[in-house]
Amino acid sequence: MGRRRRLLIGLLSTLAGYGLLPTTADAQPSQPASATSPSAELPADVLAALKGVEDFSFNFDHPAFYALLEHVKSSAVSPGHACEPIEIDDWRILLERPTDFRGEPITIEGVVGVNRAWRHPRDEHSHLGTVWQLELKRGDQPIACTVILTHDASDIPLGATIRVTGYFVMIRQYYSETNRVRQAALLVAQAPTLIARDVAGAPRSPRSAWVWLVIVVTAGLLAAWILLRRSTAGGPRDPRTLHAERSAPVSLADDLAAWAAEDDAAGADEMNHANRTQPP
Repeated sequence: MGRRRRLLIGLLSTLAGYGLLPTTADAQPSQPASATSPSAELPADVLAALKGVEDFSFNFDHPAFYALLEHVKSSAVSPGHACEPIEIDDWRILLERPTDFRGEPITIEGVVGVNRAWRHPRDEHSHLGTVWQLELKRGDQPIACTVILTHDASDIPLGATIRVTGYFVMIRQYYSETNRVRQAALLVAQAPTLIARDVAGAPRSPRSAWVWLVIVVTAGLLAAWILLRRSTAGGPRDPRTLHAERSAPVSLADDLAAWAAEDDAAGADEMNHANRTQPP
């Protein structure tokens, strides 16, 4: 029995050596590549730190964020240099599956609503210097995108549409102006790859509206003052000195004088007649 088993094992080994039998790995069905595999662009320590990130936090004060920020700031190449960045047109996929994209280079496009620079107050992160935080939004998306840029972005105007590629960190939560809890995808990048500076459709600030109102009112008052000045340029006039610019074509002065004389004579005759007929 043992001899037969040894012969069978030897035969199977020989067939496997010539490729006539499938190996254990080939016999198993192939598995698709995991979407959660981290990007090969990031160092091992950054990838390890990103595993401890918790989504839906109200801040991103996390060691993984600072490790990723330091890597991007010191790197001579931009995110997506080693592998094709993932184009994210529907931001909801980041909200629904944040772990699938953590540490991956992704590309998004949105409108700048906030652009501010800040430095970390703690000494341990002071070497990171100044970074620029851009808040991107789109009318067709339920969430926003917070992009931390390591390069100077002070010249990016509000209302501009930008396209940027960066590493996805997490989904964070924040309070909106109406005190509602909102979500935003957090990215770390170097600089935008495209800036559309046509801001004709950007909403005007209340301050600019007041400036235009003051300009219009001032122009109206100036025009009214000029018209009034022209109308009173000769100064006040004495009504007794006013005269017609030209004489009348027909003079009725003599006819009026004669008619007045006849009327006075007729009145005198009537008065004398009345006196004579009045009884004593």
